[in-house]
Amino acid sequence: MEWSRKYGDIFSLKIGPSTMVILSSPTAIKEVVDKTSWAASSRPPNYLGELAAGGYHILLAADSTANSSPRFLPTPPATLLRNARRIVARFFSPANALHRVPVQAAESTQLLYELLIRPESFSKSIRRAAEWAMKITSYGQRVSSPDSPKMQEFYHMLHRFMRILIPGAHPSVDLIPILKYLPDRWAPWRAACRRTRCQFKAFHLEHSRAAEVRSATRDGDGMTVEGESFMNSISRMGLSQEEYDALSYTGVTLVEAGSDTSAAFLLSLVLILAVYPEHQERAWRKVEAIVGIARLPELADFGHMPFVDALIKEVVRIRPTFPTGIPHFTTEEICAIPPRELLLQIDTTVILNIYSMFHDPDIFDEPEVFNPNRFIQSEHGTRQGMDTDFRDSFSFGAGRRICPGLHVARATMQLTAMRLIWAFSFSSAVDPKTERVIGQDLDFYDPAGYR
Repeated sequence: MEWSRKYGDIFSLKIGPSTMVILSSPTAIKEVVDKTSWAASSRPPNYLGELAAGGYHILLAADSTANSSPRFLPTPPATLLRNARRIVARFFSPANALHRVPVQAAESTQLLYELLIRPESFSKSIRRAAEWAMKITSYGQRVSSPDSPKMQEFYHMLHRFMRILIPGAHPSVDLIPILKYLPDRWAPWRAACRRTRCQFKAFHLEHSRAAEVRSATRDGDGMTVEGESFMNSISRMGLSQEEYDALSYTGVTLVEAGSDTSAAFLLSLVLILAVYPEHQERAWRKVEAIVGIARLPELADFGHMPFVDALIKEVVRIRPTFPTGIPHFTTEEICAIPPRELLLQIDTTVILNIYSMFHDPDIFDEPEVFNPNRFIQSEHGTRQGMDTDFRDSFSFGAGRRICPGLHVARATMQLTAMRLIWAFSFSSAVDPKTERVIGQDLDFYDPAGYR
């Protein structure tokens, strides 16, 4: 963010032999990522990610195996993974997203019950609810309890995987390829990747086999064809074994990506509601005016609550789940983008600087201040005249690699946020000895990610 203020909305870095370009404005993202089709839609080589995920992770998978940069592991054909993304996008289309609403409603109702009886375990309950919704969607299975050992194992596996992906956590084999030849005793990251890959594989086999049994008997989750799980859906497509393997492993990615991002948003929402009681009170009054006290809010009510919509958008803006998105990678040369005559060479890593853009004082008035009213005053919360290239999907990525589940994710955010605001009053904890408020600021996150 500091560099973008100094060097502009497009600047580049040389990291070893590779080039990285950082995009920090809506116009820059539109010109480089959106308008260039496949040219900037691949992913950079990621040796550790490929080793940990076994090459079937559609979020990390390259769009072409013809990149001049080396890929160190045998991976599925790029066409298989592109087809997988297309099928996932159809499964999570806006029309099909409506069929997921009963699952989201059940998940949020269970979450309210758990918070009511055990408010001290709100973090575990939120994570269970997020994982349950995605497991039902992907495999047709649910998590019965926030203390479920399987749920805890899943999140430990997920955090180990995220730790592997954090830049700087391990030496970069992509920049120094000779590191892949180090003996295991000098390369502890290799063992960590293999352990995570084994855990991913075990998770996938356990849940996919159970889904196949339910698909054969049609007795499992009781869903209609329109509301069935992802695994049940692809089992009826007549795919080859290779295609089925690539697609079925995608179920792991859906659970991993969907559950963690939904939980991250809801935990940020709870924190912000506690820190800003005045906004929480106003949101509750808006919900109560539409819904009353005799029933739970439903997704159909959301269109009548512009302030709650503004509150959700401001939570996403001030604390984006992916501050720098997921890197893109150019497979073709991108040049002559007016009016800057920009040139991006092939094999350039492209970073979407989402956090910097959401906190740019040229785009937002007082960007460090939490102010939902900005989204009442303008569609995207921006300063007057700054709406030209802005859109409300930047937190889900851009271009051809935008998150295919964004419609389901938005519905989950809207429905759960309404119900949490309607049912509870959140406040900061108080130290019983000093009687001082604990953590009354927007940065009060547990580094381990559990609270």
